[in-house]
Amino acid sequence: MTDDPELARSLADGRDHYPVRFLQNLIDNGEGWQSESDLGRAVVRALEDGTCVLGPVAHRDYHGNVVPARGDVAPGAKGSLDYANRLRSERGARTLVETADGTVVEAG
Repeated sequence: MTDDPELARSLADGRDHYPVRFLQNLIDNGEGWQSESDLGRAVVRALEDGTCVLGPVAHRDYHGNVVPARGDVAPGAKGSLDYANRLRSERGARTLVETADGTVVEAG
């Protein structure tokens, strides 16, 4: 167990030592798509389980494939705020909100 709330959340949501803010930043700036390491897999898991959302702009992954921006996917599709917040709600986690500058943060 840990007294650090951010670390406790990252352990509980399967991110090991990767806090949610860190993963979302890697998605937003495109760095999360540039490797096939454990970190790259953690980024993909974070999108699949709704921990994070796609970034504000599209990027290319390690293989040159386009990773869409969150505005490029339909509401409710994997990577969207709707998708993430539905899954977060199901597990009792705080929802995500997009700020005026396009940053995504946990509500509250």
